[in-house]
Amino acid sequence: MYKVLLIDDENVILEGLTKIINWKALNCKIVGTAEDGKEGLKKIEDLKPDIVLTDIRMPKISGLEMISLMKDLQPDCQIIILTGFRDFDYAQEAIRLGVLRFLLKPSKKQEIVEAVKQAIEQIEKISSREKTVLEMQKQMKKLYGIEEIVKNKKEVAASSEEVEQTTYVIHQAITYMKEHYAENIELQTLADELYVSTWHLSKLFKKETGSNFVDLLNEIRIGEASRLLLESNYKVYEIAEMVGYSDIAYFSRIFKKFTSLTPSQYRNQMHLFSSQDSN
Repeated sequence: MYKVLLIDDENVILEGLTKIINWKALNCKIVGTAEDGKEGLKKIEDLKPDIVLTDIRMPKISGLEMISLMKDLQPDCQIIILTGFRDFDYAQEAIRLGVLRFLLKPSKKQEIVEAVKQAIEQIEKISSREKTVLEMQKQMKKLYGIEEIVKNKKEVAASSEEVEQTTYVIHQAITYMKEHYAENIELQTLADELYVSTWHLSKLFKKETGSNFVDLLNEIRIGEASRLLLESNYKVYEIAEMVGYSDIAYFSRIFKKFTSLTPSQYRNQMHLFSSQDSN
């Protein structure tokens, strides 16, 4: 069975995840829980889980800090973030750290189940790939001896360089999008800027982030729009134009898709929360 570790500073979340998901049906077993990143890191080292479900904001060590530190301990562990913070920077950092899924609280049971299934698929792919490499090494050694083993290691190194290049391209693409989101950016514009084909760039986006170009651009724009709604007195239609939307109806529709609220509802609700916190 696949070993699962749950990490959250809210006890009710840990209990809920333990009870509402039929882990046995997923061929999974919860091997432990932790209430902060420091404890989570220790249990990752001791229990060596296959899958970790974790929050971001926790005491002692944050979820993202923990993920960064755990990479050397359990490099193939599949990480699912479950958080109540709709912050694009968090999502971007999670992608950079290799997080498999980024789910927002409250998440539906089916969303969590699908994320776990995806994690299992990824674990099986890694296992299959490792078995294939081992089998190839055995065959090489049997047929050609040590010289071919050395050659195979060089091919693996070349493959690692290719992965690094892919990460660099996506990093540059996202950086460009964050700097030019207010402009009329198209996939072709971005591909030309990075000297790659639109087909190749689209494929890299899907592979590295799980999203396509349009969704990522919208996420960047809505993140900036959310900030402007809270920190400025610009009208909604002015903010729409500032973040790259000429059609305010389309802007409102996309904003609601990402936040579950219209821009006006978001501004009013966040200001209400702020006033309550200050009292």
